[in-house]
Formats: sequence, structure tokens, C-alpha cells
Amino acid sequence: MPNMIELVKKAAVDAVAASDPVAFLTGKVTSAQPLKISVEQRLTLGKEHLMLSGLVKDQKIETENGTITLKLGLKAEETVILLRMQGGQKFFVLDRMG
Repeated sequence: MPNMIELVKKAAVDAVAASDPVAFLTGKVTSAQPLKISVEQRLTLGKEHLMLSGLVKDQKIETENGTITLKLGLKAEETVILLRMQGGQKFFVLDRMG
């Protein structure tokens, strides 16, 4: 017979699983400036809903000889991998596909 601590742990794990804290989705960049991403052709996300990883935005690197800019920003028609945060109001753009 499980003890009370094990029952509480199981209830907590089940509650987190039921709340769907994070979900992976794919989206298509419909506009780079301003950034807009379409998810499942029914939802369009703007910058207020998006957080970008360093893999999908321009990066500046300081060197001894000056600054190098890596042009990693998203372009229209690219497909991206998104993480929907708990509550569904914010989406983290993890990377581009392919």
C-alpha cells in the first residue's frame, strides 16, 4: 500500500501533466518585419507573443578587429519550431526547421 508521501507526489506529477505546461508546435514566418508567425493557419503571433532564442535572431560578436554581425534573423516562409508556454500566451521560437 503506497504511503501518503507517495500519493502526494503522484498527485503533483499528474497535475503538472494535466496542465500541459509546454507543447511543441511548428509555425511559418509570414512576415519578417514586423515578425509574424502563423500557427496551424488559424493563429497569427506577433512580437508581443514571441520570445526568440539566439538561433533565430541576429548576433553581434566583438573581436579585436571590430564587430562581426551574424545574420540569423528569421525570413518569410521559413518554418520554425515553437514551444508554447503554460497558459498559451507566450511562445518561444526555438529554431528553424531544415
